[in-house]
Amino acid sequence: MIGANLQILKETNNVILTDFEPIIKANNALEIIENLQREDGGFASFPTAEKSDVFLTPYLANSLAQAQLAGLKVDENLLNSLTKYLEKILANPDEYNLCNNLICKNQIRLNALIALDNLGQKRSDFLQSIYEQKNDLDFLHQIKLARYLTQFPQWETKTESLISDIQKNIYITGRNSTINLPLNWDWLNSNTITQAEALRLFIALKKPSEKVDSLLQGLLAMRRNGVWNNSFENAQALMALVEYSQLQPILPNFKATVKLNNQFLENINFKGYKLSNYDLKIPPQNLLKGKNELILTKSGDGILHYLTTYKYFLPGNQSGRLNGLRVTRYIRPVNQQNIIEKIGLYASDKTVTIPVGNIFDLELEIITDHPINHLMINDPLPAGLEAIDSNFQTSSNYFQAEENSWQINYQQIYPDKIVAYGDRLDPGVYNLHYLVRSVTQGKFDWGGAQVNLQYAPEEFGRSASTKLEVK
Repeated sequence: MIGANLQILKETNNVILTDFEPIIKANNALEIIENLQREDGGFASFPTAEKSDVFLTPYLANSLAQAQLAGLKVDENLLNSLTKYLEKILANPDEYNLCNNLICKNQIRLNALIALDNLGQKRSDFLQSIYEQKNDLDFLHQIKLARYLTQFPQWETKTESLISDIQKNIYITGRNSTINLPLNWDWLNSNTITQAEALRLFIALKKPSEKVDSLLQGLLAMRRNGVWNNSFENAQALMALVEYSQLQPILPNFKATVKLNNQFLENINFKGYKLSNYDLKIPPQNLLKGKNELILTKSGDGILHYLTTYKYFLPGNQSGRLNGLRVTRYIRPVNQQNIIEKIGLYASDKTVTIPVGNIFDLELEIITDHPINHLMINDPLPAGLEAIDSNFQTSSNYFQAEENSWQINYQQIYPDKIVAYGDRLDPGVYNLHYLVRSVTQGKFDWGGAQVNLQYAPEEFGRSASTKLEVK
């Protein structure tokens, strides 16, 4: 499936792949698959198995259908006997007594219907029974059912009801939409697989491009070093990307022009996908007081996606922000539990006062009500404080910060800030601790701690800013 999908994407997007030839890889896989087919037309899960795997065969059928779309030659006799096997398990999914309940049977039937559809045979057998038990299906199969039902106009009302329930579990931000479920370690029903199926559902529903694009961004954000967690996730994610690529009728070939207050700033030519993005930064001194008009125009073929951000600093203590994430700062004397100051969302005119030459434990409490990926933590330090790196062997073992949440797996100390990172966080409360020493007497501005998603910075949280006096 990976080879077939990459071949389709390669041809659709005119991309050159290095060190990987999808046709060769896919043909090698086809030879292995042919040896796994049994007399009844199904496929075994390993070479020495005697019986066909009722769970694996529909997935293999989807792979073979994708191979045909990629232009690979698949044996017709193999496909004919495979189709007969799928028809058989659709009628009797429990031939080998592997299912002891109706939910299992309905999952097999649904996957068989989808596989038959991909092989060119659209059927509605047992749909009523499957739909009646939809609430007993896991969330992934509910999405699969909704996507399959979109092909049948007579099911439109019931499909809309099912989709409405599914959308309640989608968390939407300015850039990303993600399935809002606890992290699922089951590789068959992982969050990546569910996200990919949700993207395919929205494509089938012909949802507005901004909704489809946000689900795509959510799927891409689940990658680590360019890929997803395993080959199965890669295959399913690429399947969704292939369907998304079909929404792009032509390769982009256009010129984008940027103007600010009718003053020309930049012309950028986008041709194909060699230049896929361009950043333009405007210093604040170039902005006029009052209203500023930013104008983007496009000439040529393709879609221009853009993001604008406006960053500035205001004098005085500023309130915090809760844009999907919440962060609160606590100040404690080291090795003690009493709190000197709590700095949350609301700004105060009160000055935080601490004695010079002392060590303090600074805690950041981070709260999220939905699963997030790639969390960045940035806590600025006022000039009167310096961070202590307790990892040095010369550091005192007596002064130790409290333990961090294990999900926050990276921390770096700079002269003016602390930066930390969390790869994946489920809904909950997380804590980051580090030590500082008060070194310089005086009054200082202390900016708020900020957390944001690395690839969606518009989802963020910030604590209030305050003033610090060291004396």
